[in-house]
Amino acid sequence: MTEPTPENKHHIENRFVFLFAIAAAFIAALPAIVGWMGTPAGSAYLGFQYNTDDHMVYAAWMRQAMDGRLLMDNRFTTIQQPGLTIHLYFFLLGLVAKVVGISLAATLARIGFSVLFIFLLYRLVRKLEWNVYATKLALSLAVVGGGIGFLVWHTFGVEIVRPAPEILKSLMLGRLPTDVWQPEGFVLPSMLTNSLFMVSLCLIVYVFISFLEAKESWKPVLTGALAIGALMNIHSYDVLTVGLVMLGFLSASISQRQVDTRWLIRAAAITAGVLPAALWFVYVLRNDPVFQARAATETYSPNFRAVLFGYVLLMVLAIGGMVARAEENRARRLAGVGLVVVLLLGMFVAAAGHTQGYFMSLGVWALTAVVAVVSLFLLADERPAWNLIAAWAIMGTVALYFPGLFQRKLAMGLSIPWAILAAAGVERLLRRQERSSRNLATVLALVLLSASSARWLLREIELIKSNVSNTTVHPVYLNADARQIAAYLNRDPGRKVLIALPGQPAQPVESQTNQPFVDTFQTPMVPDLNPILSGLTGAYTVAGHWSETPGYNRRRGEVTSFFLSPGPLDEKRRQLEALGANYVVAPVPEAFAGADIPDLRPLGEVVVEGSQFSLIKVR
Repeated sequence: MTEPTPENKHHIENRFVFLFAIAAAFIAALPAIVGWMGTPAGSAYLGFQYNTDDHMVYAAWMRQAMDGRLLMDNRFTTIQQPGLTIHLYFFLLGLVAKVVGISLAATLARIGFSVLFIFLLYRLVRKLEWNVYATKLALSLAVVGGGIGFLVWHTFGVEIVRPAPEILKSLMLGRLPTDVWQPEGFVLPSMLTNSLFMVSLCLIVYVFISFLEAKESWKPVLTGALAIGALMNIHSYDVLTVGLVMLGFLSASISQRQVDTRWLIRAAAITAGVLPAALWFVYVLRNDPVFQARAATETYSPNFRAVLFGYVLLMVLAIGGMVARAEENRARRLAGVGLVVVLLLGMFVAAAGHTQGYFMSLGVWALTAVVAVVSLFLLADERPAWNLIAAWAIMGTVALYFPGLFQRKLAMGLSIPWAILAAAGVERLLRRQERSSRNLATVLALVLLSASSARWLLREIELIKSNVSNTTVHPVYLNADARQIAAYLNRDPGRKVLIALPGQPAQPVESQTNQPFVDTFQTPMVPDLNPILSGLTGAYTVAGHWSETPGYNRRRGEVTSFFLSPGPLDEKRRQLEALGANYVVAPVPEAFAGADIPDLRPLGEVVVEGSQFSLIKVR
C-alpha cells in the first residue's frame, strides 16, 4: 500500500488528531450535558456520578482555594491539624470555580485535559515513526481500548454477582475485570469521570516525551522538570511508576548502546524536578498526623486476574506485535517475548492464592521487577520511543504490585502502552490485506476492544437517570433542601462542623420473591450529605470519607448512633459535644415514615427548614 509523502502524512495525521480531539471532547462532555439538561426542578446537578465521595474531597480543596487558602487541611475530620497540604491543581481549579462554580469548573477541566491528552499522545506516538494507519490505530486504541469486562458487566461493585458463564467466573475468581470499575487504568473512563486523572495522564505523557527529546537537546529539560514536579505534587504515586518505567527504558537503551553521558545528565536534571514537591511531601507527612492516617489507608491492588482480564485483549495483540517485530536479532527478541509471557502467566497462576493484602512480598516483587527489566533488555528495539512504551507496559504492570499501601493507584494509564503495542500487532496482522478488508477488520477490532469503554459511557448516563452514584449512597442531583443548606453554610462565616445521617442505599425488591434485584440501586433512601456538604461548603464533617476520615468506620457508627438510637435530648446534646459538631443536618421524621428517626429540631435553632432535611444550629 502506497504511503503518502512526509508532508501529506503530517497533514493527514494532524487532521485526524484534530477531529479525534473534538470527538473526545464531545464524549467526555456528554454525561454532563445529559445531567444538566435532565436536572429536576429545584435540584442541582452535582457534576459527578462515579466515586462521588472522592470528587467531594477534590471539591473541598477547591472550596478552600475559593477562600484564598493555598495551605489546605482535611475537611473530612475534626481532628486538629496544621493545615500544610498544597495541591496546585485544585488550587488553580478553585480559582476558576470562584467564577463558574465547582461542578462546571471540574467538568470544563475534564474536557479540556481530555483534548490536551490527545495532542500530547500524538506527539509521543509520532516518535515511533509508524505509517498513517498504525498511528491512527494506536491513538484510537489508546483512548478506547479495554479488556473483556463487557462480557460480565456490572453497574455496581467489584464482584461478579450477575449470572455469567461459569468458565469466566472461575477464571476470574469471581472478580470483575478492572475495565469495569477502575477508571484511572483506562483513558475513556478517565475522560468520563475525573479531571485529576486526565491532567495526571497529560503530565505523564509529557514527562516521557521530555525524557526522549532530552537525548538530543537541553530544550525539554526545564519544562520536563516542571511537569514531573507538578505530577509529584498533584498525584505523587505516578512518579513511582515513571521511575520504574525509566529503569526498564534504561535497560533497553543499554541493550541498544544508545545511552550517553549527556543524555543521562539531562534525564537526571528532569528527574530533579520532583525534589521540591517531594521534600514538602515528606515534611507534611512528618508533621501532620491526619495526613499520616490518610497515607496509611489500605488501597491494595486487585487480584491479578482482575487486572489481566481488564487488559487481556490488548496484551494478546501487543505480544503478537512483539513477535512480528522480531526480525533482526530474532532469537534475542523472541527470548524477551517469551520472558514477558512467562511473567504474565506466572502472575496469573500465583493469583489463584491471593485473597487480600499484598500479592507479593518486597523480595518477590523485586525479583519480578528484575525479570521485567531483563525482558526489556532482550526486547530492545532501535527506536527509543518503542523501548519506552514497552517499558511502560511491562514495568507498569509489575509496578501495580509494589508492596505499598497505595499500590492500586499505580494503575494510572496502564492501558495506553498496551494499546499502542496492540496497534502494532493489528497492523502487522492486517498488513497484507486489501484496503477494504483491512478497514472492515479494523472496525470490528475497534468495536470489540472498545466495548467496555462504550459500556462506561452508557453507565454514566444510566446513573444520572437513576439519580444514584456508583457508591449507592450518594445522589447525582442535590435536592432543594440540600441546596438551601449548602447556601446557608456558604454564607455563614467561621469554622463549621456538621453531622448528617450516613447514607442508606435503596435497592428495589422483586415483588414475587421479595428479594433485592441484583446489581440494581435507585436514588438513595437517605443520601449521604456528609462529604457533599464538606466539598461544596468547606464545612468539617465528623464522618465524611472512607479514606480521609481517620477511623472512619468507628466515626460513622458514632454518627449513625446519634441519629437513630433512642434517648433524651440531654443525651443527644452530650453526644454532640463529644462529636464537636455545631450543625446537625436532621432528617424530618415525617418525611421518613417507618424509619423511626427522632425529631432533633429541639436541639437548637432551625436555620433551614426543609421538607426532608433541616439544618439545626446547635445552641
